[in-house]
Amino acid sequence: SMMVGKENVILAGDTNFTPKETETIRIIENANGKSIFGDELVSTFNMAHKEDMAYATASVDMIFVSPTIQVIEKALSNVDISDHRALIALLEV
Repeated sequence: SMMVGKENVILAGDTNFTPKETETIRIIENANGKSIFGDELVSTFNMAHKEDMAYATASVDMIFVSPTIQVIEKALSNVDISDHRALIALLEV
């Protein structure tokens, strides 16, 4: 596993799955990865670029960290540069 045997790991990106897809989340969590947003975000899509309203309830962008990394701050950006909204995190290693 990518997180096992490594002290400081950050895994971030467009996962193409939602937090409700627990099998994938379970695999990452079993490798000591923790989602810093969990299921807090309703959507990570910028609806100004989407016509299909299904995206309004799809949170597919995620950041996972190993237990050695402390989350100081986290936010979901409102900057209009993509069809996704940027995840922002201030982390301490």
